[in-house]
Amino acid sequence: MTEAEPRVQVFAGSEELTRAAAEEFVTCASRGTAEAPCRIMLSGGTTPEPMYRLLASEPTRSRIDWNSVECYFGDERPVPPDHPDSNYGLAKRLLLEPLGLRAPRTYRIRGEASDLTLSARRYEALVRNRLAATPPADPSFDIVFLGLGEDGHTASLFPGVSIPDDPPRLVVAVWVDVFRTMRVTATYRLLNAARRVLFLVAGKEKANAVRRTLAPGPSEAPTPAALVRPTHGELIWFLDRAAASEYPKAAAGLLGLDQR
Repeated sequence: MTEAEPRVQVFAGSEELTRAAAEEFVTCASRGTAEAPCRIMLSGGTTPEPMYRLLASEPTRSRIDWNSVECYFGDERPVPPDHPDSNYGLAKRLLLEPLGLRAPRTYRIRGEASDLTLSARRYEALVRNRLAATPPADPSFDIVFLGLGEDGHTASLFPGVSIPDDPPRLVVAVWVDVFRTMRVTATYRLLNAARRVLFLVAGKEKANAVRRTLAPGPSEAPTPAALVRPTHGELIWFLDRAAASEYPKAAAGLLGLDQR
């Protein structure tokens, strides 16, 4: 199997990054139909918020046939959907609700469930069913949006998190020690089956995590985000100038600055 090599684009600022990310969403959505929708996995965190706002505003929203899109989520916190920390709740407020999107166009992880292991298994079953992938085949999302934490985590794949692999799972409940709580997350297996994975990273505080992920030193262990390498798909990193400031190729001027 051949893993994707990352393609890195650096933008002058977060506004330019947001516009480019929204264009990726539009391009993906334009390939879908009501019968064969574009399946998109959304992320939580603060970085995608401007993209959600832009997609829900004119004229961008009118460029998409929203009946040709299905939205899923890469992870969820152990909270109900109306909680301020809910990843689904964020997307619902900024994107889904303004557009009037609900099932069967959106599918959330039930983070409020008393049994998160069962919640994870049900979400995995839902994803397999909707994307028509029975084992041993893995479902392939058309595009997966991911963020990056300062510790190198992505989705809820934190440093030290153990992913059970017997049997191989696509969605699991994991213990996140730094927060002393359980979360539900897509696994590397599911992320790496995607046709396209797009990391959105902005801010100087993420610069060291970007470097450790894309250009680690010889004694540095891989970050969780570094293990996201699509097997047959594309891997793209969208960075603003601040987030790219410690990435050697960007610092050396070997990457062009996109100022769209």
